[in-house]
Amino acid sequence: MNKKVEKEQKRLAILLRTMTNGYMLEVNNEGYMYFNAQSLLEGFLIHVGLERLEAMTKEEIKDMLNSLKDGSAVKKLQAEVTELKALVDDQKRQIRDLKKTIKELNEE
Repeated sequence: MNKKVEKEQKRLAILLRTMTNGYMLEVNNEGYMYFNAQSLLEGFLIHVGLERLEAMTKEEIKDMLNSLKDGSAVKKLQAEVTELKALVDDQKRQIRDLKKTIKELNEE
């Protein structure tokens, strides 16, 4: 029962209206205006598909979609993950060495 309630709470509220001068997309009460179908589709992918609800410029949207399309976003994120894992491993090693040093000092 709890999983069903959580799933319903995470559901995005999406409203799409055709206006006289374009399209209005509303996601969780945040409104976005688009003046042609192509920009509407791009905005929909960003705001609904990726759940990026903050306002973004046309250039930011195009850059994000291009980086997802050519794979550079995935490569960049994977590189960051690898770097963070190495950092965590190094910190774990340092903690282990410090604990060993503390133990040796307490035994003296």
